[in-house]
Formats: sequence, C-alpha cells, structure tokens
Amino acid sequence: MRVLRLAALIILLGVAASHAAEVKSPSDFLGFRVGADRKLADYHQIVSYLKALAAVSPRVQIETLGKTTLGNEMVMAVISSEANMRNLPRIREIAAKLADPRGLGASEIDSLVREGKSVVLVTCNIHSTEIASSQMAMEWAHALATATDAETLKRLNDVVLLLVPSLNPDGQIMVTDYYRQYLGTKYEGGRLPWIYHQYVGHDNNRDWYMLTQVETKNLSRAIYHQWHPQLFVDEHQMGSDGPRMFIPPFADPVDPDVHPLIWREANLIGTNMAFRLEQANKAGLIYGYEFDAYWLGGTRNTGWWKNITGLLLETASAKIATPIFIEPSELHGGSKGLVDYKATINHPNPWKGGWWRMRDIMDYERIASDALLEIASERRSDVLRDVSVRAAAAVAGAAPHEAYRITHDQRDYPSARLVAALLAEHGVEVREAPNGDFWIEMAQPYAKFITEMLEPQRYPEVRLMPGKDILRPYDVATWTLPLAMGVTVEHTTMPAGTTAVLRTDSEIRAAMPQGMSLSSPESAHAINAALLRGESVSIDGASVIIGSTEKAEGRKQKAEMELLHMPRVGIYKPWTASIDEGWTRWVLETYGFEPKTITTQEVRAAGGVAGGGSASPRPGAAEAVAAPPGGAPPTGVQSGASLRLRFDAIVLPDLEREEIASAKRRSDEGGMRYAEEMPPEYRGGLEKEGAKGLRDFVEGGGTLIAFAHSADYVIEEFNIPVRNALARMKADDFSVPGSLVRINVTGGHPVTAGMPAQAAAFIDAPIAFETTAPATDMQRWILATYPEDPREILLSGWINGADKLARKAAAVAMTYGKGKIVLIG
Repeated sequence: MRVLRLAALIILLGVAASHAAEVKSPSDFLGFRVGADRKLADYHQIVSYLKALAAVSPRVQIETLGKTTLGNEMVMAVISSEANMRNLPRIREIAAKLADPRGLGASEIDSLVREGKSVVLVTCNIHSTEIASSQMAMEWAHALATATDAETLKRLNDVVLLLVPSLNPDGQIMVTDYYRQYLGTKYEGGRLPWIYHQYVGHDNNRDWYMLTQVETKNLSRAIYHQWHPQLFVDEHQMGSDGPRMFIPPFADPVDPDVHPLIWREANLIGTNMAFRLEQANKAGLIYGYEFDAYWLGGTRNTGWWKNITGLLLETASAKIATPIFIEPSELHGGSKGLVDYKATINHPNPWKGGWWRMRDIMDYERIASDALLEIASERRSDVLRDVSVRAAAAVAGAAPHEAYRITHDQRDYPSARLVAALLAEHGVEVREAPNGDFWIEMAQPYAKFITEMLEPQRYPEVRLMPGKDILRPYDVATWTLPLAMGVTVEHTTMPAGTTAVLRTDSEIRAAMPQGMSLSSPESAHAINAALLRGESVSIDGASVIIGSTEKAEGRKQKAEMELLHMPRVGIYKPWTASIDEGWTRWVLETYGFEPKTITTQEVRAAGGVAGGGSASPRPGAAEAVAAPPGGAPPTGVQSGASLRLRFDAIVLPDLEREEIASAKRRSDEGGMRYAEEMPPEYRGGLEKEGAKGLRDFVEGGGTLIAFAHSADYVIEEFNIPVRNALARMKADDFSVPGSLVRINVTGGHPVTAGMPAQAAAFIDAPIAFETTAPATDMQRWILATYPEDPREILLSGWINGADKLARKAAAVAMTYGKGKIVLIG
C-alpha cells in the first residue's frame, strides 16, 4: 500500500510539473512586475489573466457571477485539484446537504463529511482603493495552479477555493484609471473626487443584509444558493499609521446568538495566520482590535447568522501603488484594543516604521491566505461537520410550529411582499398562503438570521473594567427590516393545517401589486412609470389616480385633485466623494425618478462665478452632468434662474457644512487640518457664489431639500428660524452609530403625505431641530418630532443621550420667497 501511494504521488508530481511549465506568471503575461511600485493591473487585465490561466490549467475554472452596475463582467475563479474539478457538482451537493442537514442521520452526515471537501470563499477589493488584494489574487491563483510540492497538492485535494478577485470591478477600474492619469504628478495616489461605486461607494460592504446592489446580489446568490461555503475570508485594507494587519480573533462585543463554533473556528484560523506571518518576520500583527463580533451588515458578517465562519483581514495601506514612508513617531494606537502604540499581548511585535509598499500588503495577504488553506485542509472534517452542527442547532432551537407571519391585511402590503422576497433571496424558506399571508417557519438552518432581521436590536453594553465606559459600536447598530420598511410582522405559531407554498424571491416579486396608494413608497413606481408613458396622474387624498389628461382635468375640477408632473430633480455632487449623494441617486432611480447630477462649478456659475475649472468626470465614473430639458440654458444666464430652468428641486445630500462651503472636511478640535490638494478641476466648494445661486433658485420658486448635516449649511446660509440643537454636542453627551428611532409625523403636508402618525426613522448623527416663529413673509411646518419621553425614542440599536432628542423636531419645512426649503435630520 505504501509503495502504491508513493507511485501515485510521483505520477501526480510529474503531471503537476508538466502543467506548471505551460502556465505564464501574471508578470510575464501582463508585461510588468505585478506588485512593483507604481504598477497596477486593472480589472480587465486581471480577468484576462485568470481566463488565460483557466485555459491551460485543469485546476482553474472561471465562473461568471453576473454583470456589475456599469455592465462589467463579475467573475470568480474556482481552484482545486484536477480530481475535484471533475467532481464539482457532487462537492456542491455535499456542501448544500451539510448546510441543511434536516432529514439526515448521523451515519449519513459521517459519510458526507468523509467524502466532502472544504469549500472556502475569499473575496478581494470590495473597497476599490484597497487594491492590493486584487493584484495578489493573480499571484495566488498562479501559485496554486502550478504548485508541485506535496503540501500544496494535499491542500488542493482537500479544499475547493472560490476566489473573487474584486467585489467592486467598476470601482477597481475607476481607481486604476485615476491612479494612472495622475502618475508622476503631485496628485499621484490621491483620492478619487467621486465615490468608487456608482451608487454606494465605501458602503458596498454594508449592503449584505439588504441586497440592494447587483454586485451584492451576484455573490449572495453564489454563496447561499449555489456553493454553500463553510469558510469566508474578506480581504481589506485600513489606515497606514497603526498596526500592519488585523487578524481575528475579533474585538468585543460579541452577538450571543451566533453559534460559538463560529468564533472558535475564526480564532483557530486567525491564530494560524498570525503564526505563519510571524514566522516570516512580518511585524505589526494585531487581534482583538477595533473590528467587533456584533455588526451584521458586512460581507462575511452576515454569514455568521447563516452558519458560515467569516473572517476579516485588514492590512495597512500604501497610497494605492505608491510607497509611503512612516516615521516611528507617526505610529499610534488610540483605538479599541490598542490605546497606546506599544507591545501588548494582542500586538506583541509592533512594526517600527519605515517604507510601506503595495508589495508588503500583498505579501502579508498571501501568507495569511495560504494559512487559511492550511487549516481548511488539516481540519477538513471539522470544518464540514461543524457547519452541519450549527445548522442542526438552529433548527432544534425553534419551538414546535414557531413562525413569523407577514400578514396580507396591513397598511403597506407591497413593502411587506418586498420583505418576504428579500428573505427568500437570502436563502430563507418563505411560504405564501392562499390569502396572501407569508409564513417563515423557524425550524430551518437560517433561524438565527431570521430573528436577527425581524426583531429589534439591543446593543450589548460591554465594559472591560468596572466603572469604565462601554465599548462603543464599530458600525451601524440596527438592521431590523420590519421597522425600517414600515411592515407589520408577527412572531407567532403556525396553525396546524395551514396550507402555504414555498416561494422564491422572483416568484414573490413577480406578483407584486401596483402601489396605488401613497401609504406605500411602491406607489412611486406606478406614478413615475405612468408619467413617463405620458399619462396623467392625480392625487385624491392618499389615493393615486392614473388616467387620460382630459378625464383627470374633469375630476380635478370636481374633486379639486392635484395633477402631478415628473419632477426634475438635481442632486449636488461635491468633489469630496459623498456616499450619501450616491445612495440618494440610487433611491430615486430605484423608485423611477431621473435625477441629474449638479457639480460645484455649475452651482457657483448660477451665483455668477464659474470658478475652479469645469470638470468632466472620467469615463466609468458615471457622473456625467445631463443637459437640462429642452437644451442648454439661454446664453448669458448667470443666476439662480439657470438652475430653475433645469430643476424643480435640488437635493443636498448628507454633507458637513464645511464640505459644501469650502470642500474641506471638518476635523476634531485639535485634530490634523492637513488635506492633500486635489487636481484643479476637482477643487473648491460652493463659496459665496454657490450659496447665492442656491438662494436665487429657491427665491425664484425652487425647492431645496437638505439631508442630515447639510441642514447646518442651509440654516447658516439662508438665515431661517431653525437651529440644530445638537450641533456642538460632544460624543460623551450624545452619540448614535446608526439606529432606528420613533418619530411622530405631522399630517397635512405634501412631504408627509401617506405616512402614518408614527414611523421609524434612521439616525446616525447629532441632529435635532429647534424652531421659532418666523417673519410674516415666511411659513414653517414641523413635519416630524421625537417623543417627549426619552424612553420611547429608541426602537432598535443604541443611543447615548436619547433625552437630547426629546420634543425636538426630526424634519421641518418652510417657505422662502416663492420657493420651499425642507430639512430632514
């Protein structure tokens, strides 16, 4: 037997050697040294290389996950031994059965564990400026495709690697193009003047519970419907002036509802990563730092509640591909897990400073990634069995016939169907009864995820020492779908004999009723679609009436209904790359509006001075400024009238006052004021000319809408009888990382039309309005207020200082000249 195994190994090594000779390295293929200073492969080059690798290596296949927002191909490389590649359907079948072991006996699970392979997902470059992992992915794939050593061959035999070279291909292309454009100038390695995803920028890893973006949908489908991996590692980069690499264990707090085997596996893998990196003399490794084990929104995090062990890697950044030199005195702690920059048990070998390159990042990532495969191979049986243990525990934790019901008889049934469809898209089993009710039984593998999505959150307040402050949340502290979407969901018992059919998300969406009442935001779809078709739309109370213009006019005379037209909406886009600007565009486009971007230069020109150049955003950034309806404004128009010719309403997204006024970001008191200079065409804020342009626009009849912090700018520049009562509040007195709160809504105003008397609102900043009686030429309305009793304010998440919101206004509106201002906090 030993002789036969030796002979097989010799043959295997010989075959591997012959394959290795056929495959070019990424550097040879691309014609430059990958990982070298100031050299970047763009996403198209990366995909071309991986496809070329797959064409000559039987260990590599390329799967297309779908199209990106801007139409690029989103790919995943599947890498394993030749034998496994021929047996992928069976490997996927086994992974799916272990992920849902209902109906399997112990002997069947044992048999599947013996036969199965660890399926490991590694995602790179979701934040597209964190670009090193997209370069490393090519080298890692080549090394695995050409390896001839016995250890790597064993790992390939035990593991199927799913390698996504970029979770944000559009952004990777934007960053690479922009970097190359300014290479050799003083702007080399600087930030983009727009967000590096068409809609959500840096928030694209915060979408994994809501699945709003196509890239998220593409990978979520591959994970939870097709491959069912047991391990998931997401490779990121972080700031440059602290530790070199964060590796799990995560920091406190921990969500106690997550199965403890998740944390034990993450700790085991992270410890092995750190061990192998330390052996390679890679300093600056840290665990238990900043990144907690509570937040659900991120890529790998969502998998925790779906029985997948998810790990995060965060490596210190360079300036894209440009090296940086860090002085020892510039290295600091100051964060959870490292108050002072020195040796601690979780940071035993601090990096001492010096040059830091993209090559360093790639080397750290590659060693950690290999250490992941090492554990996935050595602990293959544990990895496979543990996922079935976690799934079985979730099923067993449900009471008999325990279920959630999304009722048909509720105020906003279209949105209720969207909640049901979203859960089904996540891989949750959702059943529909003949009366339109949806039932989600809890005796299923994703039971913990269901509870997490449908119940309010209460942030676990952890103190490391008696008498000290709690550990503050790392990120958003709530993701409760029913509250966020205004839907009624009941936690109940499913009656015996209930007939309900299992539904897919596409089946649920296909039967979506037309939203014909203002009580549902889905009415915007029907209204805008009708307006685009040229049909008339009128509002009668909370009802939407679609019909011919002649009939609508007749009804209007009879019932005094309001005839609608498609609003021309402009969204201000600063050169400080506002994520909220992108999200606002996404929301409006999703509901059928056609917003246009307005640049700083355009707003300033409306006030009389163009100033700062006229930027043409680069191809691929999808930031082109649309021409106004009917063509360009008349020659010589240099006032707010030029904006009124194009727009009925202008939205200022959530931006600090200084960002709007001068394009400078506010720093904490005593903080660093330095900001790298942008290219001339991407400089400047609105200044006094832009402020005048906006005032002229509103005075002439336009509507100005300000979200969150941008309200501070409007309050100051327009001299209106409103103030942000929390504007100078310290975090010790008031802070909220992102929570859902109760608001009392005032009816009888167009902004609140169709809303209930009480609603949930999302708040993530110290903003609450106080008003006073205005002059006689101005009207003002309090659109929404926070409750008088602070105990009634928080619905889901965490707030420090809820009493500061009590009786304050959450949203206000007022007239200004012939126009209107709306402030939404």
